[in-house]
Parts: sequence; C-alpha cells; structure tokens
Amino acid sequence: MATTREDTTKNQKSLQQSEAGRELKALRELLLSTDRDRLEEAYRRLDALEKRLSPDARTRETSEILVNAMRHRLAGDDQLVDFLKPVVVEQFHRTSRDEPDIMADALFPILGPAIRKMIASMLIPDSKNKKRPYRLDHLYLIDKESGLPLCHVSSSKASTQDAAMVSGMLNAIQSFVHEAFNANEFDGLDVLQVGGLSVWIEWGPSAVLAAVIRGLGPQHLRDEMQIYLEKVHMDYAVELQQGQGDTKAFEPLGAELTAFLDHHDDSLKNKVKRLHPRIKQWLLGLVVVALGLSLWTLFSIVEKNRWDEFLAHIESEPGIVVTGSDRRFRAYRVSGLKDALARNPVELLANSGINPEYVRLDFELYQAIHPKFVLARIHTLLAPPTGVELSLEGRRLRVTGNISEQWVKNAQTLVKSVAGGHNIVVVHD
Repeated sequence: MATTREDTTKNQKSLQQSEAGRELKALRELLLSTDRDRLEEAYRRLDALEKRLSPDARTRETSEILVNAMRHRLAGDDQLVDFLKPVVVEQFHRTSRDEPDIMADALFPILGPAIRKMIASMLIPDSKNKKRPYRLDHLYLIDKESGLPLCHVSSSKASTQDAAMVSGMLNAIQSFVHEAFNANEFDGLDVLQVGGLSVWIEWGPSAVLAAVIRGLGPQHLRDEMQIYLEKVHMDYAVELQQGQGDTKAFEPLGAELTAFLDHHDDSLKNKVKRLHPRIKQWLLGLVVVALGLSLWTLFSIVEKNRWDEFLAHIESEPGIVVTGSDRRFRAYRVSGLKDALARNPVELLANSGINPEYVRLDFELYQAIHPKFVLARIHTLLAPPTGVELSLEGRRLRVTGNISEQWVKNAQTLVKSVAGGHNIVVVHD
C-alpha cells in the first residue's frame, strides 16, 4: 500500500510539473512571439542583403543602370568625359602596340576616306593634265585568305575570262612575292602590266579588288577602288570574316560592280548616266528647248519657202503687180494692183499650202496693157460678127473674115479708146 501511495504522489507531482511547463511555454509564447517574428524577418532580410551584395548580383544590377547613369552624367557636365579620356587613350595605344592586326582591320574602312580627304584638300589639281584614254574590262572581288573569287563582272566590250583562273593566278603571284622577297602581308602586289594591259590590285583585311584595265588608267580610278573596297568591308564584314567560300552572300555586289564598270565606260549612254540628276534635268530641258527650236525653225523655213513660192507665182501672173508683202507669225499680207481680167489671187493661194485665214490680200484694180488683156478688151468692145477673127500681132490688130471696110474704119477709131490701144493699127485681110 505504501508503494502504491508513493507512486500516486509521484504521478501527481509529474502532472503538476507538466502543467506548469505548458503554462510557462504558453506564457513565453505570449510574451516573446512578436520579437521572434521580427527576429526571423531580420534574418530573412539579412540573407537577401548578402545575396544582393554578392559579386554576380552586383555586376548584373550595375550593368542594368550603368548606361542610363552615364547618359545622365554626360548630360550634366563633362567630368565623366575628362575622367574616361585618359583611360580610352591608354587602351587605344596599348591595343595598337600589342594587337596591330586587330586595330588595322577595325580602322581600315575609316582611315582610307579620311586620309584621301586630307590629301585632296592639300593638293591642287593640274589643269593641264589631259584625260588619258582607258577602258575598264574586268572587276574581281577575291577572298584574301582562300584566294577564291567572290564576285566578277566584265564589260560588254571585253573578252570573257574565267574568274577562278584569274584569282588563282593573282594568289600564286602574291604567294611567290611573299616567299621570295619576304614581303610583309600588307605589302601586296599593286600592279601587273603586260603591254597595254594592266591589272590594278587593292588589298583589304579580308578581300582583294582587282581591275583589268586597257590603256592608261587615271589615279582617281584607284581611289574609287579603295573607297569601294572599304565599303565592301563595312557592308559585308560578317560574311568576309566567316570565310566559308559561299559566294551567294556576295551576289548583290554584281550590280554594284557593274555600275562601277559603267562609271568608267566612255560610251555616251554611260556618260549621261553618270551625270548628276540636276545636270540631267538641265540637259533634258535644253534638249526639249533645242528640239522645240529646231521644229520651229523647220516650220519657219517651210512656211517661208511656201510664202516665197506663192509670191513668185503671183508676181509671174499677167495682170497682177505686187507692190508690198509682209510675213509674220500667222499674219501674211500682200498688196498691189490687179487687172479685172487677171487670175484671182485666192485661187493661187489655195494651191500654195498656206492657210488662207492667215493671209490678207489688198489689191486695187487697174488695167494692164498685156497683149492678152488688150485683145480681150478690144474683142469685147468691137464684138466682131460670126466668122470674123481678131488677132493682135505686136502693134497690129489683124482682122480676118468677111467684113466691110466701114466696120474696119470704125474699129480703128474704137481701138484707140482701149488702154494700150492708142498706137494699134487695124489691118484687114
């Protein structure tokens, strides 16, 4: 019994201690729950801050705001420029010294135009230098590393040449020069000449431009070749660096090289094509004006010839005397004297090809002493009987037929009243 009572007592104490522990825990939770939550939040923030301060996170966040920060700073003042300038200059010098090939390739499309512009501003063109005849037959764009032709165009006047053969020949000659004379890579072969045929070669970091020329090529042709090669390196930098021998990417250059050939073709068509658009407009205007003047001149000549023929014709007509004439644009005038028996000038005008609406005819009546008109007036005045014929022979009026002497005497008197008949003698056969 004693053991049982002790066990019971121990169990009661144990229950009391457990109850006290739960109450103490509840009291601790009640008193410390807020501080624990804050402490856990602080730990979480501390972990996030440590992650944000890691080198990778700082690099990523800095790269996101660096561009905008520099732009904002540059807009404010020049302190950032003054700070970065020595750094950039030092890096430029170091790269130029340690890696000249990379620097040369990068500056090739830029330095060429700048140098040529500087030289052009220093030199004075020779006005006495005459243009030398030449013809550009072929243009080859060749990959520098492999020696494969990337693009080739020929003039219509030139014979066809195999581009691969020509590029292989140039590559072989270049290799020979390098190996035999230990020439530097950029000391490329510039000119090949056989008689009147020359091959001009311009070297770039990744491509070579070769021109086949007949005759004496001008210096500006080489300058234009350099400019075009620089343009190719700028426009096709990726394709040239890949260097896989794929020529499809360079097919658009065919049109450009053809235009380059046409620019150095002395045919009239290409000379006109090369002119400045404004000059073309002026030339077109001059051609139109010249054509208009030519047509106007031709029209004036035709009209003048028609007018002269009309005047000559009308002046040759019996009974018409031209005393004045005038010809202007759509305004013609003829003045003079006209016998009533003469031909009507309107009939002559109708056959001249001149528009009658533009012609003014001012003729006054008079009596011409032409034998034809004198005889006509005498015939009208005498009204000879049937069977009697009158003919004027010089100053004699011959009367033939059965007629009385009295009629002849009366005729002699009447004839003298006719214009031009005062000295005519009537003769009867």
